This record gives sequence, C-alpha cells and structure tokens, in this order.
Amino acid sequence: MDAVDALRALGHERFRPGQREAVEASLAGRDVQILLPTGGGKSGCYQVPALALHAAGRGPTLVVSPLVALMDDQVSALRARGVAAVALHRSTPWRTRDRVLADPSSQVLIYASPERLSSAAVRRKLAGRVARVAVDEAHCISEWGHDFRPEYRELGVLKEELGVPVLAATATATPRVMEEIAASLGLVAPVVVRGRFERPNLAWSVEQLRGDAARAERVVALLREAGLGTDPGAGRAVVYVATRTRAKRVAQVLKKAGILAGFYHAGRTSGAREKAQEAFAEGDRPVMVATTAFGMGIDQPDVRLVVHAEAPGTLESYVQQAGRAGRDGEPARCVLLAAPQDAVTQARLRGDTPHPGTVEGWDALQDYVFGTRCRERAVVARFDPEAETAPCGRCDVCRDAERVTGEVARVRGELRKSAQAKAAKAERDRAVTLTDEQRDEVVAFVEGLRKPLGKRLVAQGLRGGRSQRGVRWGVPDNPRFGALRGVPEVAILGALDELLAEGRLAAKGKKYPTVWIPEKRVRPPRSERPAKAAPTGLAAALRAWRTKEARRRRWKPYQVFPDATLQAIVEERPGTVAELMAIPGIGPSRVAKFSQALLTLVSDHPA
Repeated sequence: MDAVDALRALGHERFRPGQREAVEASLAGRDVQILLPTGGGKSGCYQVPALALHAAGRGPTLVVSPLVALMDDQVSALRARGVAAVALHRSTPWRTRDRVLADPSSQVLIYASPERLSSAAVRRKLAGRVARVAVDEAHCISEWGHDFRPEYRELGVLKEELGVPVLAATATATPRVMEEIAASLGLVAPVVVRGRFERPNLAWSVEQLRGDAARAERVVALLREAGLGTDPGAGRAVVYVATRTRAKRVAQVLKKAGILAGFYHAGRTSGAREKAQEAFAEGDRPVMVATTAFGMGIDQPDVRLVVHAEAPGTLESYVQQAGRAGRDGEPARCVLLAAPQDAVTQARLRGDTPHPGTVEGWDALQDYVFGTRCRERAVVARFDPEAETAPCGRCDVCRDAERVTGEVARVRGELRKSAQAKAAKAERDRAVTLTDEQRDEVVAFVEGLRKPLGKRLVAQGLRGGRSQRGVRWGVPDNPRFGALRGVPEVAILGALDELLAEGRLAAKGKKYPTVWIPEKRVRPPRSERPAKAAPTGLAAALRAWRTKEARRRRWKPYQVFPDATLQAIVEERPGTVAELMAIPGIGPSRVAKFSQALLTLVSDHPA
C-alpha cells in the first residue's frame, strides 16, 4: 500500500496543501513538524503514513493526544473506515489495554494520553514495536506542559526510548512555540511543513461592547441574523465563553429567546457532556455554548458562525477556536465580542505566575482586538511573519475601515479615562487614615470572627463585601459586618498592619498569614471535632462496591462515581435502567458497565 492508496482508504481522493510533503517526509524516516490551520488535515499527515507503514509490516503508529473525547472521536472514525485503531486512557478496559500492549502490531494506530505514556512499563512494552510517534495538538507542550499537565514536557523520552521518527502536529504555534516543541521532543533536523492560514470563506470581525448582558443579547442577534438556532438544517453555531458559569447563563439567555442551545464545560458530569455533544452533532441543539473544554478536534463541517462572547486567553486560542467555522468551505463568520472586563477575567485565569507565552499570546490578542488593519493579515502574520498576504476584503476592517478606526479610538479613549480615574481614586484612598473609633471597630470585628482570617477578608467584611470565601467562613454574621462601609480597603489594610505592630492584634499562620486577638483561644480544627456517622445500608454498600470496582479497574473511586451520584442513587432508589439513567452523572457508557451491579445493590437494600 502506497501513500495514495492509504489516502483513499481514509476516504480522500487528493492531498490537501502541505499533506503530501509531510507524509513523504515521515515515510522517509524524517522527524516532521506540521503547522496547518484548523481544518487543514493535520490528522491525515500521520494517519496516511501509519496505514502505509503497517501494511509494510513496520508496526503501528503511536499517537499522543490530549483529550479522551478527541481520541475516541478519531478512533471511531478510523474504525468506521475499517482501520484497526484503539485509544488507551482511563476508561479503556484493562483487558483491552493488556491485549494491545501484548501485541501492538494488531493495531494500525494506538492513541494514548501523555499521562499514560509517563509509565516506564508502558514504554518498555512499546519499545521496538512501533513504527512512528505522532504528537497531536503539540502546542500543548508549551501551553499546558509547564504546570497544568507537566507530562507534556517529558514526551522527549519517547524518541529516546522508542527509537523512531517523531511527527508533531498543531494548528496554533508561533515561531517561538515551534522551536520549543522541537527542543522538547528532541526532534533532529525536522522537516517543517507550514500551511497557509488564509481562510477565503471566513469573515473575521470584532465588536466592542460593555457588560455581559449586552454581549449575550448580541449573540442572540447574531444567531438570528444568520438564521441559526431554530432550524437544525440551517447549520450550526458555537458560542465560546471564558468560564463555566457564563456557559450556563448564556445558554439560558439563548433558550429564553427560542434558540435551540446546549452548553458544555468540564465541570458537567460525563453523561451530561455526552448528551450535549450528541445533541449538537445530531442537530437537535445546533447551537453550543461552551468553554475551551469543547471543540478540540471537533469535525462538524457546517458551523456557520463562531462567536466569542468573551475574549479567550491568547490569539492562538482564538484562531484555533474560531477556525472551526466553515470547514466545508462555505461562507462563515467569526465574531469576537470584546469588553474591558475580559482583561480581569483572563488575568485571574492565568494566575499569579503565568507562563510568558500566555502573556505574550494575550498581548497579541489585544493587538488584534484594537487593530485597524485586515484581520486575516493579522492572523497570518502571527503564525508566519514572513508571509505576504493581500487584504482579505471580507473582514470588518476591509469592509469599513473608517468605522472600525473610530470605534477603536473611542474605546481606547474610554479606557484611558477609566485608568486615569482609577489612579486618582487610588491616590485619594492612600491618603485616608482611620480614626481611633474606626480602629476600635477593626479590633471588634476581629474579636467577632469564628477563626483567624486573612487581612483582605477582614477588610472586605468591614466594608460589607460578600465574597464566596467570606460567606463560607461566616463573615456576614459578624456583629460588626459593614461597620466601615465607604472606607477605602487600602486604609483598613494599613490600620491592620498598625494594630499588628502595636500588639492589639496577633498574626497567626506562616504560609497563609491571618489576624487574631492576642491570647484568644482558636476553636479546634475540624479534624479534632467529632467525626460524622459512618454510612449504613445502601449508602455503605454502594461505597464498598465503588472501592472494589476502582481497585479492579485501577481507577480513583470518583472515576467510578462521585459521592453526589451515589447519594442520588440512595435517595432515588432506581429500579430500572431508565430510572438509573435519569440520575445526573450516569450516562450510557456507565449504564453499560455498572447498571446490573447497581440495580442489584438497590434491590438488596430496601429503604
């Protein structure tokens, strides 16, 4: 089987731009780096060589993939074509895993997560028995590997231990990230294949809005303008948001407007996510509101509109997500609804010590948002600075440069005035000092606390603030709650430092400093309090069964079922498979595995 035969076996008649070069380099035994836009055919660059090499008796290709859903989707598509493929992840039955590792040659492609390949035992079983290694979504090495999923930074061991050429594929990587990928994977003189990032069927645009409500209303208007969301046959749309809370809220707004919408984020149960994705794929709910947890590897050709109701973290993320529109080549829109509060949201999501590449990516996104040149040219320049491209003629800048320039100038002026006002207020706040009576209120507030708290929580409580953490520790129940409303927080923090120095308050804790009353006894920690009563009856039986099942499958107990699902079974006491599936957290795959055992336990433990 040659490369062309392999391509046809996968259901394609011709190579897409860049694919032939990548396939030929891989078959020649070279390391390869691929940068192709979303929808550019990255998976074909390693699937075609995999078929040809396996037919020649060279063994399977090992594919490193970041998400379980992405692996399962690709494996299902390959099997539908008659290609032997398997995914090794936490939900793979141990018998299947052991069979594949005992005889890898039975598969054409073996998909695995970085965490699975961090096992030296797994690598030993694959050493000398695979033809190639392909790292899909390779930008995750830079984007996730530094802290979120450090196993990505260890993938270089694959080339060293398996001793085969490596192919790295991504749709979003700047020249700096491409260099980081090559160094991390230990690639030797790789053949670099860069596709063109122009998408002639996409119309890019940015709209400047203030407030979440205004953006949600604009999403409704955009969907109606495109004729999407009410007729499943008209095409699909994806609405991206930054947080889980916003995903649910925006979906509720769309539903109230009569739009068939679902929502997807990593915090939902696996069953709920499966149902949402299935409804989207089948057209029952053709609009999906989602965080970044949805979409990596999504292959729906008729997405006519991608709206970002909040700015994502980087320009790379934006291009990858928005690029899922129009994969069938038909016209589609990519709209970014930007607002000043996006900067606050993304700073919080980045954390205190963000990776420099993430900060750089956010700055690049801001240049895009406030840009006054062709949007497509800005996108292309980010990934291929040396590319020469003409204005696209489709984006908002090309269509009405004067309006966009005026809008950018207006928003920049508002932001400048806002920054000046904040700076002036901060200067006024720093000049405020508390009176003796107000200082007494601070001490009285600390006296009324249930336990030592950090200075900022104390200041927020005195000012009447109701943060989530403050409510959890009973701050609003303090008799002096809100006693210093209107007093600047910085002034209260300064007073706390003075009171600590004077000895009227005492510091507690080292890693997380808190304030307390000197010599006052602290209530015993939770571990010293009487333990809750142990579960009995069905609750105890379910927990014992879960522990045994987790050990048998080498899972964590929560991977079988979380506590909330077990408690729901105790309360609902389902007697049929249908009643079992109605419980949140129990989807079709869990029913197939566990329904018989669960229904037996319920039957054996009547209320």
